[in-house]
Amino acid sequence: MKPYDGEGFAGKALRERGGTVYRFDREQLRLERGGEFRAFPIAWLFGAGHFARTPVLSVDGRWVEHRLSWYAAPNRLSLTPGHSPQPSSSWEESVGVVQSEKNAARCFGCHMTANRPGVHCESCHGAQGEHPVAKTIRRDRSVAACAGCHRSPLREYASPAPEMEDPLSVRFAPVGLTVSRCYVGSRRAKQPLDCVTCHDPHADAGPRASYDAQCLSCHVRRARAACPRGPECASCHMPKSTPLPYLTFTDHRIRKPD
Repeated sequence: MKPYDGEGFAGKALRERGGTVYRFDREQLRLERGGEFRAFPIAWLFGAGHFARTPVLSVDGRWVEHRLSWYAAPNRLSLTPGHSPQPSSSWEESVGVVQSEKNAARCFGCHMTANRPGVHCESCHGAQGEHPVAKTIRRDRSVAACAGCHRSPLREYASPAPEMEDPLSVRFAPVGLTVSRCYVGSRRAKQPLDCVTCHDPHADAGPRASYDAQCLSCHVRRARAACPRGPECASCHMPKSTPLPYLTFTDHRIRKPD
C-alpha cells in the first residue's frame, strides 16, 4: 500500500462495453459517460504491486474500492475481484464499491501500521515502543495471527475440501491449510505445522526448493521410497490455481494429486 502516484495506471485508459471510459493520470481518475466528464482524486494504491494494485478513493467522506485494478503480469487494467462483470450503469458504479466503516477499517488495518503505509513490526507484535518484543506470538497461535489478514474461513465449509465448494477460497492460504492432513495430523507434534514452518514472516517468499525441503524433513523416507517425481513436493501437492483472471495462487490444502 502507498499513496497514489499513478504507478501502473498513469497514461492508461479502458472503455467498458457499456461505453464508460476510464482514464488515469498521476493524480486522479477521469471518467467519461454519455459525453459528460468527471474527475475523482485517488488517495491510495492497495497491494504491493507484485501481482496487482487497486486504487482506493475518498468520495463524500466514504472509502471506495475502485472498479478497476492494475495487473502486473499482463501490465493492463481489468476488473477488480468481487466487482460485477456487468457494465457500470451509473457514475457511482463506475467509481467503485463503497466500503462500510468496518470493512474499510479492516482493509487499512492490514495494509497500514499506525498510520504508516505497509506492514511493520507492530502489525504482528503490537506496540512495544522503539523495540518490539520478538516473542509476542505463540507458535501454536501463529496461524490465527497470520489469518487475521491472510483470511481465515468466513464460514464453516460443509466438507474438508473448501476449494471444491468455493474456488476463490484458494486466495486465502489459511482456509486450505487448516483442513490439510499435514496440519491436522501434526497438531500434537512437538513442532506442529504452521505458517512459519515454511514462511519467514520477515522476508519475501522463498524459492520452491525451500518449501520442498520442509516437506522432506517429515516425509523423507516415504517420499524417497514411493514418489516417482522425486523431491519436488510443492509442485504436485500444492498446485497453482488461477480462479481469477491474471491472479495465480498456491493451493495450501496439501494433498495427493488427483
